[in-house]
Parts: sequence; C-alpha cells; structure tokens
Amino acid sequence: MIRLETKGSQRVTVIVFIALCFGVVPSVFSAENIVTVDYRLFPGLAEMDGNWAALKVAHDGKVYAGLACHGCDGHMVMYDPAADRLTDLGDLTRLAGGSNLHIGPQSKIHAKFGEGTDGQIYFGTHAGLWFDYARVGMKEGYPGAHWMAYDPKTGKIEDFGIGPRYEGINTGAYDPKFNRIYGLTHPRGHFVYYDVSTRKAVDKGRMNNWESICRTLGIDDEGNVYGSFGTGQIYRYDPRTDEIVELPLHIPIQPKGVSLGRDYYKSETHWRTVVWDPQEKKFYGVDESASLLFSFDPHAGQYGEVKHLGQLCAEGMNDRRDIPYATLTLALGLDRRLYYAPPAKEFDYAGSRGVGASHLIVYDLKSSRTEDRGEMHLPNGRRVIGLNSADTAPDGTIYFVGAIEVRDGPGEENQSAGKIGDVPYRLALVIYHPQHP
Repeated sequence: MIRLETKGSQRVTVIVFIALCFGVVPSVFSAENIVTVDYRLFPGLAEMDGNWAALKVAHDGKVYAGLACHGCDGHMVMYDPAADRLTDLGDLTRLAGGSNLHIGPQSKIHAKFGEGTDGQIYFGTHAGLWFDYARVGMKEGYPGAHWMAYDPKTGKIEDFGIGPRYEGINTGAYDPKFNRIYGLTHPRGHFVYYDVSTRKAVDKGRMNNWESICRTLGIDDEGNVYGSFGTGQIYRYDPRTDEIVELPLHIPIQPKGVSLGRDYYKSETHWRTVVWDPQEKKFYGVDESASLLFSFDPHAGQYGEVKHLGQLCAEGMNDRRDIPYATLTLALGLDRRLYYAPPAKEFDYAGSRGVGASHLIVYDLKSSRTEDRGEMHLPNGRRVIGLNSADTAPDGTIYFVGAIEVRDGPGEENQSAGKIGDVPYRLALVIYHPQHP
C-alpha cells in the first residue's frame, strides 16, 4: 500500500490500494515520470484529423508529414528546423487535379515517404471515410491513389497519375535502389508498385484480406521488400525476379481472443511497423496485438531469422489482454536505442476509446534494457494523447506526429480537429531530443 500525504489522504490511500489490487495505475503516479517534449502546430490546418506513418526526415534535416482529413482534402507539409518554419506544400486533391470535379478527395498520405538519390520525396495518396463517398453521385466515386514526388529544388510536386483504380495506398514504402514506390491497396489488399524510371505501374495481386494487411513494408539493403500476412507470416518481394515468396518465418504475436473494445475489423496478426538497421543489417519491429518487439535478420540462413526481444508498452501493461493496439511510432536513434510511443488507452484519434497520454518507451539495443520514461507532456503542461508516426533526424532528434490536448479558448493554439473522448485535440509535430543519464 502507498500512502500519499495530502489533504484527504485517507480517501486517496483507499483508492490507491484498490487500484493496485486490480492492476490499475492511477494518474497520480505519473507526476514524477513525465517527459517534456517540444512541438510545432500546423498553422491553418487545425481541421486535419489524423496521421498514420507519413513522416520522413530527409538527409538535409527537413521534415515531411502527411496530414489526413476524413471526407475532405489531406495536406502535405514540411518543417525546416534550421529556420523553425512550417510550410503547407499543398492540398492533395488539388495536386492530383481533382478539385471541383465532385469526386472522392485525396484525404491522406497513409504510408511512409521515401527519399530518392535525386533528393525528391516519393509517396502515394489514400482516401478516407470511404462509405461517406456514397454522397458523390457519380460512377467514379474515389478515382484511386496517385503516385507523387515533391522536388525540394523547385518546390513543386509532380503527379505521376492514378495507380490502382478506385483504391488507396494504405501501406507503402519507397526504394531508392530500384527507384520504386511500393504499396498495399485498400480495400482489395493488393501488392502494387510504381517504377519511377520506366513510368510503369504493376499489380502483383492480393496479399491479404482488406483491413488485415500489414501497415508497414520493410526494404532491406538489397532492395528486397518485406511484409507480413496470415498469422504473422513474412513474405518477400524480389525486384530482380519480380516474384513474391512466402517465407517459413513468423513474427511473435499475442492471440486476440475476444476483442476488448477495439474495432472488430482490426487485424492483430501482423507486424504493425518495422525499421531497418543499416549497421546490423536487420529489421526491428512491433506486432499489432501487444507491441511485442522482435528482430528480423533477412540475411541469416536460407530464409532469415526472427527473434522475440520483449514488449514495448506503458509500465504495468505487460502481458495484459487489454493492452492498447500498437502504434506506428517506432524509430531507431543514432544512439542505438529504439524509441516507441504507445498510448495508455486504446487510440485512433476521434475513434479512440477514452483519453490517455502517450508514453515514451526506450529499448537499448546494447543492453537489451527497456525503459518507460513516462508520459509525454508539452512545455505548457498539455498532454500528448496519441501518436502514429516517427522518424530520426541526422542530428539524432526524434520526430513524431499525432494528437495533442487542446483547451477551450481563443486563438490558433486552441482550434481543434474534434475530440478524443471529451478532450478536444489537434495534430502537431512532436519533437524529442534524446538525453541519457
């Protein structure tokens, strides 16, 4: 039992005792475990309501993010840390030539950006709020994802045209070695790619049931592309043979059983995200079900090797069945540490099940030690209440994009995209500078 010496301590002691008996960690304990992070708002874009995976720090330190708006137009933005300036690079529907055509908008960039050897930033677009497109009374509906590239030299975005017809790019990655943008489509779950050099679009067929596709594609140092399907099984696409091979390898997963407050259509049998380690030449990733950490060495043996390394979750959530769904916030720091930001409660922006602050979890690859550094708060005391993308800058800074708490009041700072539970929120770029004892 822990006694808190404060007014009404007898009542607090009873609450704490009951909470501990039932495995609940009350918020009063988080006061000593707070990580203060910096942030930048996206000016004039308060209505943007989500971000998934779409975050990239280029070689020059500039940060690119894709902001989603369900049922309306998504935006691509850039942050220049040297000038401390955020720039809206454009409305995705307008950039795709769809403005005023009364067709389904380009609502998101839902996959990772990639940087080419030419310095351009490559990506594919996605839709949002699919069934609401029934209000678009024409056969076109959502026309399909567009393959695009932003050129920092000219400040312009090139549209390569529609990729998969009537489908969006839900998962994706770019490979500079073969100059290709890869993707998994929604809703059919096909593996597709666009060859930038030849201007050729290819569809390799269905990989998994629609919402059951994995949400990150990994690319190794040889240009091979990896994903997961079924019950955590790994597949490999070889760009040299143009063939997909199902490997006899499975990542660790925690069986879902009966859903505990999650969307019934969410898959929990794949990896949620993976990052490539150029030093060790292997992937690190987390599964969807319980943020189980694993490594995948694609060069070990005939097929590769998978190792279960632990679990990345808020302290006290280990091995619990109600652990929140994994996020896309895994980043490998220059200090040989993995950074991950899981939520304290089930998180999916406006579709979240209540409100809980994001935690910063650090896994040291040298010592295999996992540390929960605590709740992520802004300098003004507001909470970070859900993140879903992460990347590492050349100077070691870790960037995230996600939801921050907004309070009632005038001004840009307090404009919101909606509510998570009963708390107003808006998107922000969250900035963490790693510090170690």
